Amino acid sequence: MRMNEFGRTGLKVSAYGLGTWAMGGGVYGVADDAESIRTIHRARDRGMNLLDTAPMYGIGDRADGRSERVVGRALKGERDKWIVATKYGRHLNGNDQWWRMTEDFSGARAVRSVEESLARMGTDYVDVLFVHSPPSKLFDPEDAFSTMTKLKEDGKIRFVGFSFWESVADTLPQVEPFLRSGVVDAVQVKISLLVPESVDVLMPVIRETGTAFVAREALAQGFLTDSFTVDGPFVPQDFKASMDRGELGKRLDRANAFRFLAEESPGLDSLPSAALNWTLSFPEVSCVIPGSKSVAELDQCLQAEDAPPFSSGQMERVRGIQRSWTD
Repeated sequence: MRMNEFGRTGLKVSAYGLGTWAMGGGVYGVADDAESIRTIHRARDRGMNLLDTAPMYGIGDRADGRSERVVGRALKGERDKWIVATKYGRHLNGNDQWWRMTEDFSGARAVRSVEESLARMGTDYVDVLFVHSPPSKLFDPEDAFSTMTKLKEDGKIRFVGFSFWESVADTLPQVEPFLRSGVVDAVQVKISLLVPESVDVLMPVIRETGTAFVAREALAQGFLTDSFTVDGPFVPQDFKASMDRGELGKRLDRANAFRFLAEESPGLDSLPSAALNWTLSFPEVSCVIPGSKSVAELDQCLQAEDAPPFSSGQMERVRGIQRSWTD
């Protein structure tokens, strides 16, 4: 698999990493721990070296930690082969609805959360610790980043990261000074054919600072997977099952507008493979982390791992479609 520079960290990262939210169960259906571990081992065999997890990836259990414990079991004896990223700030409190979690992005919570994560994963360091997508009104960057810098000095984490939430513009004014000063080593960003905000808002800063860029939700929470219509099928836990059908249809229509990327590109045979390749066609992107909870899902995500970046003409055609949207 192609390896990229991970910003200015000195690490080399696989173009595709593995997101493990689904391994916690709940949001994307039932997860089987044994199959999750097989999936991580399959990722290793396919050349992937970045795993992304978080304490709250345990919604099926209504408690922090299931995904991290699975990661720890899978990495036993081969920890040094992986770049392991986890987060802090969003934590479960006995509820199986992720939007009702506890939000605490303080430095004190970072210290406590890191110790809990290290214990769950059976390791003595985390490669990247991301602040887990705080809204601006709940985030004090001085408190958070000064504490994370101390954790870095103490060897608990290797690099300081920040994960943006729904809108990059919401917290970029708070975070940008720490990107430019070099305090923040990596960002994690929601970016897809359907959610292109960061292309214009964040990528210019990334180009100037050389910050590592991890792309998440590149398949737009399933809307770019070609796996359902407005009528489903949906598992009961899937948020799309309760969405307004008009909104569902609008998003699917927008997704279908990008089928030309697969139809006219050698090596690409589906909308999801094109969607992932579009994300990786930006030189600012270090890696993309499609989520998988089974070997079959992982192999599907990697069908086009060797595809070349899209041409400038194709990329501009995409941007024209995106700019035509009025909302």
